[in-house]
Parts: sequence; structure tokens; C-alpha cells
Amino acid sequence: MSNFVIFDFDFTIAKTVEHIHVWSPRGHLLKDGKTYIRIHPSELQQGGIGDDEKIDDESFKEFYTLDIKKCKIIKPIINYLKYYSDTQNIFILTARPQSVEKQVLSLLKQYNININHIDYNGLANSDVDAKIVWIKNKIQKYRYSNLILFEDNKKIIKNLLNNNEIKIKKELYHINNLPNKTIISYYEKT
Repeated sequence: MSNFVIFDFDFTIAKTVEHIHVWSPRGHLLKDGKTYIRIHPSELQQGGIGDDEKIDDESFKEFYTLDIKKCKIIKPIINYLKYYSDTQNIFILTARPQSVEKQVLSLLKQYNININHIDYNGLANSDVDAKIVWIKNKIQKYRYSNLILFEDNKKIIKNLLNNNEIKIKKELYHINNLPNKTIISYYEKT
């Protein structure tokens, strides 16, 4: 059996501090003459933005770097990372751009993760469909028989569970970070 193991980065492997800039008439911050508010990516996943608000490429500029000193590793995930990276190649698939690869790998190295077996893939795209298409293309190209995914975005988990085009075994771990604990929910579909 050929495993296709994928970890998301932000709020799956590490809690990060970067925010999205939402251009809003209710914004209290100013950039280039436009008002905006900073929101956390989880807020965007849960509620979206208002009809009079806008997100564009400039909204994600904070994600083009990674503040390693402020990152907080999600400890329950480290054991999974160690296990899989010691036994096979794994992928980190993130909405962040490719430009933060060295910073992400440097952070993982601090926790004795075998980075030689990690393939970092920065999509520079926060759209749920971008990840689904990337996963689908890899499965078709390499004929994996088992998808193992660690992801904090519930929409991606639901999409994969309901996606009948991906006809392989799916082991999906939803990472839910609460203020004082992390809950990992497991879903399987064959």
C-alpha cells in the first residue's frame, strides 16, 4: 500500500501569529489609503467576510514570512510528524507561499523532525479547492492507495469525505485548536 501523507502547516503543525488583511469600510487600520481589519485565518474559515469587504493578494502579505520565535508547535502533532517522516516521504501542503519553506523546515528541525523526507508545497492560495485539486492531481499522477491528511480546515475534511472522484482509502485527522487544548478527530472512508 502506498501512503500519501499530508500535513497542513498553520494551526495543524504550529500556531502562528500572521493575520489576513480584510479591506473594510469598518477598518481601523490604514494602508495605502485603504482601511482594513486584521483577522485570523480561523475567523475567515468560520464566518467569511461582509458583502462590502474585500480580500486580495495584498491581504496575505503577512504570510510571506514566518515568525519562528512566535510560533507555538502543536505538541500532539509532533509525534505523528516524527513517525511518518522517519518511515516515508511526507508532504506539507499549505496556503502559504513557497518562500517560507526554509523557515518552516528550520522550525521542524528544532523538534528533531527528519526534514529530509519532507516535501514542502506552498500554494500561495487559501481557497479550499486549491488544496483539493493539488491532492487529486498527486493521487492521479502517483497512484497512491491511501490518503492520510492532517488538517485544521473542516471544509477540506468534509470535501474529501464527500468527494467520490478520489477513490482511495482516506484517513483524515481534523485538528481543532481550543485555547487550552488540541482535539484531534479521526475520519475514515474507504
